[in-house]
Amino acid sequence: MPLFFKLVFFCLLVSTESHVLASKYTEDQNTDRKSLISFKNALKNPKVLSSWNRTSHHCSWVGVSCQLGRVVSLILSAQGLEGPLCPSLFDLSSLTVLDLSYNLLFGEVPHQISNLKRLKHLSLGDNLLSGELSSELGLLTQLQTLQLGTNSFSGKIPPGLRRLSQLNTLDLSSNEFTGSVPNQLGELMGLQLLDLGNNLLSGSPVTLFKLESLKSLDISNNSFSGPIPPEIGNLKNLSDLYIGINLFSGPLPPQIGDLSRLVNFFAPSCAITGPLPEEISNLKSLSKLDLSYNPLKCSIPKSVGKMDSLSILYLVYSELNGSIPAELGNCKNLKTLMLSFNSLTGVLPEELSKLPMLTFSADKNQLSGPLPAWFGKWNQVESLLLSNNRFMGKIPAEVGNCSALRVISLSSNMLSGEIPRELCNAVELVEIDLDGNFLTGGIDDVFLKCTNLSQLVLMNNQINGSIPEYLAELPLMVLDLDSNNLSGNIPVSLWNSLNLMEFSAANNFLEGSLPAETGNAVHLERLVLSNNQLGGTIPKEIGNIISLSVLNLNSNMLEGNIPVELGHSVALTTLDLGNNQLSGSIPEKLADLVQLHCLVLSHNKLSGSIPSKPLYFREASIPDSSFFQHLRVFDLSHNMLSGSIPEEMGNLVVVVDLLLNNNKLAGEIPGSLSRLTNLTTLDLSGNMLTGSVPPELVDSSKLQGLYLGNNQLTGTIPGRLGGLCSLVKLNLSGNQLHGPVPRSFGDLKELTHLDLSYNELDGELPSSVSQMMSLVGLYVQQNRLSGPLGELLSSSMAWKIETINLSNNFFDGNLPGSFGNLSYLTYLDLHGNKFTGAVPVDLGNLTQLEYFDVSRNMLSGKIPENICALVNLFYLSLAENSLEGPVPRSGICLNLSRISLAGNKDLCGRILGLDCRIKRFNKLYFLNAWGLAGVAVGCMIVTLSTALALWKWIMRDSGQGDAEKIEERKLNSFTDKNLYFLSSSSRLKEPLSINLAMFEQPLLKITLADILEATSNFCKTNIIGDGGYGTVYRATLADGKTVAVKKLSQAKTQGDREFIAEMETLGKVNHQNLVPLLGYCSFGEEKLLIYEYMVNGSLDLWLRNRSGALNVLDWPKRLKIATGAAYFKEVEGGNLVGWVSQKIKKGQTADVLDPTVLSADSKPMMLQVLQIAAVCMSDNPANRPSMLKVLKFLKGIRDELV
Repeated sequence: MPLFFKLVFFCLLVSTESHVLASKYTEDQNTDRKSLISFKNALKNPKVLSSWNRTSHHCSWVGVSCQLGRVVSLILSAQGLEGPLCPSLFDLSSLTVLDLSYNLLFGEVPHQISNLKRLKHLSLGDNLLSGELSSELGLLTQLQTLQLGTNSFSGKIPPGLRRLSQLNTLDLSSNEFTGSVPNQLGELMGLQLLDLGNNLLSGSPVTLFKLESLKSLDISNNSFSGPIPPEIGNLKNLSDLYIGINLFSGPLPPQIGDLSRLVNFFAPSCAITGPLPEEISNLKSLSKLDLSYNPLKCSIPKSVGKMDSLSILYLVYSELNGSIPAELGNCKNLKTLMLSFNSLTGVLPEELSKLPMLTFSADKNQLSGPLPAWFGKWNQVESLLLSNNRFMGKIPAEVGNCSALRVISLSSNMLSGEIPRELCNAVELVEIDLDGNFLTGGIDDVFLKCTNLSQLVLMNNQINGSIPEYLAELPLMVLDLDSNNLSGNIPVSLWNSLNLMEFSAANNFLEGSLPAETGNAVHLERLVLSNNQLGGTIPKEIGNIISLSVLNLNSNMLEGNIPVELGHSVALTTLDLGNNQLSGSIPEKLADLVQLHCLVLSHNKLSGSIPSKPLYFREASIPDSSFFQHLRVFDLSHNMLSGSIPEEMGNLVVVVDLLLNNNKLAGEIPGSLSRLTNLTTLDLSGNMLTGSVPPELVDSSKLQGLYLGNNQLTGTIPGRLGGLCSLVKLNLSGNQLHGPVPRSFGDLKELTHLDLSYNELDGELPSSVSQMMSLVGLYVQQNRLSGPLGELLSSSMAWKIETINLSNNFFDGNLPGSFGNLSYLTYLDLHGNKFTGAVPVDLGNLTQLEYFDVSRNMLSGKIPENICALVNLFYLSLAENSLEGPVPRSGICLNLSRISLAGNKDLCGRILGLDCRIKRFNKLYFLNAWGLAGVAVGCMIVTLSTALALWKWIMRDSGQGDAEKIEERKLNSFTDKNLYFLSSSSRLKEPLSINLAMFEQPLLKITLADILEATSNFCKTNIIGDGGYGTVYRATLADGKTVAVKKLSQAKTQGDREFIAEMETLGKVNHQNLVPLLGYCSFGEEKLLIYEYMVNGSLDLWLRNRSGALNVLDWPKRLKIATGAAYFKEVEGGNLVGWVSQKIKKGQTADVLDPTVLSADSKPMMLQVLQIAAVCMSDNPANRPSMLKVLKFLKGIRDELV
């Protein structure tokens, strides 16, 4: 019985315990279910977990895995979950895997996460979690994987992570962690993958280099600094190392070579320097190496050739020098070689031909020599990028053997010859870029076989012939043919292309008209045909191209009206029809183009009024595409527009340059223009505007150029304009403004040019003007300003002004000596005022002065010697004053004309034909106190001296006083008058021989007497030119032939040997833009040149004509002449020069551009030509480019017009 009771008792006990366990099991299951339900209900979008319902067991829910009824795994990655992490989620005490990555979870990680003691894998990456990481994470001691990347965690990395001894993967990347890496992380010896990239960490990561088990380490895109520690060599198991985009500096340590298992090494965008260690060649397993964007400043080591596994090498923007080592050819697996944007030189080594190349990029270097024919061996290459180097010669036909080639770029080299037809044997070609070379010939059938071609760029070459019809059959999306010598009509079939998005053929000689079929190119987004010879009208069918964003037909011969249908091209952002012969009114429909941000209709014959209700130039956002150009220019200048400026123009809020100058606009300037807060240039000059200057313009705070000159504006100048703190140029000239110059102008600290000339301004010039430290040009001539200038110049020491014109006013008092402090001054015009006293000697300090006019004042005293000695002075006028004493015989005063000194009755000197000794004697005579005897002696001396002076005066009047006579005496004294005009003087001790064969034309046989007769003894009426180097006379020879004779100024000539040598050099030059030199003559100090007479005048006359008698020499013609001159200078061996050097050095290049040809199109090209000139004028000859390079540069800038 006892045994029976024991068994019963045991059964009862087991039953009780089982019941207890079952109850506990059920309770835990219910807890898990409640935790999951709580997590779901906390979401902002709980319906995402629709399968989590009451009717099904929680272990069958999506993402939930159970063991023995307990939740052990919850994987809900990429489910779109949105909401916070509910703390109840962390009551799942049996959980070993939690993956909620790639959702929209936000907020902090609750500290209750430490309850998950069994958790081995935690992944919360790619969410919106934030806050600092809790040190409670360190309590999850079973963790093997911790992935928290791509969130917004901040603060420091908690040192408590050291307790995660089982951890093999730690991802904290793409957060906002700051500070240094805690040293305690170096204790995670089992760690194999560590990703701390894309944070804000700093300091040195040296503690991480203790983790010898690491296979992958990413600390890129932080702010780690200092040298890369040599301890990096401890990571012997490392296969992937990413340390780029940091502040690491110094060279790579030699220990880098110890990473024998390294496969990928990326260290771009740091401050790593060279040379690269030889030990880098020990990385036998390395497949990918990227050291781009580092200042390596070394050559590529030959030892790189020992890296057998290398397949990708990136060394872009690394300041590399030297040549490409032939040893790279030993890297038998190298498929991608990127060496762009360095300073590599030399030729491409043939050893590279053995490589299985897929991509070869070496553009923007200084590589030279011919393009190698062995390119044809690269039968796997897909991209060949060699633009912006110095390759020359022909494009090898063997490139066509690259059967896999898809992209080839050879732009901006010095390649010549025709494009080989074999190129398109590479039938996979998609992009061809050959712009900026010297390629010639036509393209009639060159690209016929390129049946996959989508982009063809041939701009800026010398390709001729017509545009072939077959191009329409290619799947071209981009066709750029700018700046060539193409002629003929545009094929009509081209407009039927269904793929063409960009067609540009500016700066050619295309002719004919645009046909109605132009409207068939329905996918066209950019059409640029400027600077051609297209005529006829603009077809209305262009309005069918609703995708068209840029239409540029500038500088053609288009006529007729602007078609109303252009208003249907609703995508237009740029419309440039300037420099044509368009007439009629501006269609109102254009004002409806809401995306239009650049409208240029200047230099046409448009009439009527400006559209009054514009919708364009309003939207600040514009399409972002490489096809578009957005200058935000509104240019209607140089037309015949009339009426008033619409008040609604104040709604063009995005306009930057508003140019309405040179029209017939009337009425007042609308104050609404002050709402144009982005406006930098406002040009309303050359109209018939009336009323006052709107003071509201001060609200256009970004305004840099304000041009209101040559109107009929009245009233005073608003003082509020002094608030335009960004203003650089202000022109109010040629109006009827009165009153004082506002003192507030002194606040215009950025102003460089102030032109108030030709008004009715009065009062004194405020001293605040001299506080405008940026002022370069001050023009107030032809006003009623008065008063002294002493106060104006009292604080002028720091004034860098270059031009001052105060002429034709009522300024008085002494000329301030402080003018001499203006060391940058080149032009000073003070004529027509009431200045008194002496000419200050301090003006002799103005070493840059080129122009000085103080005529028609009341100055007295002597002419200072040091002013005459100013080496840069080429114009000096002292006429109509009361100056006295001798005219200095130095510098410019040696060659002053009498007109420059006229009206100063007490001046004397040889140049005036008055002997200064007589002047001095007349003064001394009345001071003599010797009585009658002295008077008698004096009378005798006076009589004799007068007779002598009269004789000298007669001789001088027929000689020096009359240049014709003295030249005749000199020439008649010549011993042999029957000379060729290539002979040397018989008075020389040693005859100078010359090579007559140098001259292409036979020399004239002419006597000196013939020249005197032909020029009427160098009569002034025959003068056709006068410059710093001499006077040019028109001469008619006995046989009726007209020539030009230049008599060189004695001060500008060299010795005979140098002169003869230079003339022989000129004699052998034959160029269409140069006047032929027929001969020369040198005798003593006199030098004569004889040229062909040019009926149309000189280039200088055409360039500088301001009278309107000649047509303006437009910019394309000027550029063509400059290019021709570059050919000539290559023969002569000189360099471009210019008087603009000072402007360039001071950053004022735009000031020297000729306004008669300046336009939105020409300005970029003009500035680039000016930059070329600046390089050519470098003080260091070694920095000056060869004329061949200059010629290339000149050809290369024309495409910038578009």
